[in-house]
Amino acid sequence: MKFYIGSGLQNAPQVRQLAQLLKDAGWEHTYDWTASLHTPLSLDTLRTLGEREFQGVKDADVVILLSPRGKGTHTEFGMALAWGKKVYLCHGDDSLFRGDGNTSTFYCLPQVHRLVGDTEAIARQVLEG
Repeated sequence: MKFYIGSGLQNAPQVRQLAQLLKDAGWEHTYDWTASLHTPLSLDTLRTLGEREFQGVKDADVVILLSPRGKGTHTEFGMALAWGKKVYLCHGDDSLFRGDGNTSTFYCLPQVHRLVGDTEAIARQVLEG
């Protein structure tokens, strides 16, 4: 199974941990954006990174989104939905999934699987998926 993980920059350690758990189970990571965190930024670099992230989402069978999310995470979410990917939306608690002002209508689509828990619990649920 091929996967992509989208999240905010502050979650890079959690992204790496989740990716390793999935890779240990034989899954393939389509693009690890955390490897480029210390790359000096320019418009050319941002374009290249954007192209890699775009292709990573496109090539994935499963798109996992960890919150708190970053600037591009909802873009990755939208691409995943448009391309018919299975999406896991993950949060440490259920505060995004209560049906209030924190809950997007798109979080309620049938192809979006809402997961609550820490990194290891999320990995287990995704692998059981």
